[in-house]
Amino acid sequence: LVAHRPPGGRVRRRAHPGATEATERLSGDAGGVDGSPVIVEGVDGDGQPATAVIRSDRSSPYRADGEPGTDTFTFERGASHLVFRDLALEDVGNAFRAAGDVEDLVIEDVTATNVRRFFENARSDDDGSADVSDLTLRRITVTGFSKRVLRLRNDSHGVLVEDVVGDSQQQDGDDFAIGVHLEDTVHDVVLRGVQMDNTRDTLRDYWNGDGFATERGVRDVRFENTSASGNTDAGYDLKSTSTVLVGAVARDNKRNFRFWADDTVARGCEGVGPRTRGGDSSPAQVWLGEDASATLDGCTFRSVDPEVPVFIAEPDASATMVGGTIIAAGDLERTEKGASVDLRGVTQREPADG
Repeated sequence: LVAHRPPGGRVRRRAHPGATEATERLSGDAGGVDGSPVIVEGVDGDGQPATAVIRSDRSSPYRADGEPGTDTFTFERGASHLVFRDLALEDVGNAFRAAGDVEDLVIEDVTATNVRRFFENARSDDDGSADVSDLTLRRITVTGFSKRVLRLRNDSHGVLVEDVVGDSQQQDGDDFAIGVHLEDTVHDVVLRGVQMDNTRDTLRDYWNGDGFATERGVRDVRFENTSASGNTDAGYDLKSTSTVLVGAVARDNKRNFRFWADDTVARGCEGVGPRTRGGDSSPAQVWLGEDASATLDGCTFRSVDPEVPVFIAEPDASATMVGGTIIAAGDLERTEKGASVDLRGVTQREPADG
């Protein structure tokens, strides 16, 4: 349908009382032009914005051995300058998938329930790459996912993720559940007002399941007023370089913050109550990998559990904390050879009930 719309045209999906059943993926390689996107939107009978429901064949309630679900929207190379809004996707595999190089995609005011992934890029057999540039995800709620809310790979860049909430609802057994996952050489990404909760992965002795994760090779990622809670591994597991966190909150994760790079900066971060739900590793507020270095400015860490250290540092790692507050019943630090924790002007005290 998009192929038959001129730049600036619209594809309208009627918001019926029930759902539109979609058991085959909707793919295309067409779009608008810069400044005049084609808009795919839900509307009511009068053409006014209304949420159109699209349902596929994923097992509901979720089962690890059930039907994973059919992909809904697939973007082939050339499917650029597109806007999707006012949609509700239920029981789908990948809600949106970029299978080739695409640019200028906006997905906003969309909900998704019981999905494998909300958005990812994975090239098709006919395309050599699937880079995504100028991607905006805005005002999105994902309730129940077993793999990812967002996975970006290759050299994707120019990404804004804003006011997005993902709650895995502890869908377990699909291997490496992560709320937001950035890989390869993804760069120039801003996550603002994003919340990732309750990812769970118990398939191995070490329980995985991160709220946010970035891999080595990723760079220039900025977190603004984000949060991660209830995840069976890290709230933030960050290997990317040139990474800045402002107002990041992590609660009730096994390791609230895991830093691996040598230039991570966190300002005004907050870590509360790390907890191990299972598996063979220990909790911490801040965990630093070998040779990692992080600067923490004005952060606050609180825990009443005497078994939870504030810092765990692998060999030759270092953390510098300037200002802020530590309220802890457990050890301040557990460091390996050559590692250090430097506190400058930090207020320290035990919990009131400790």
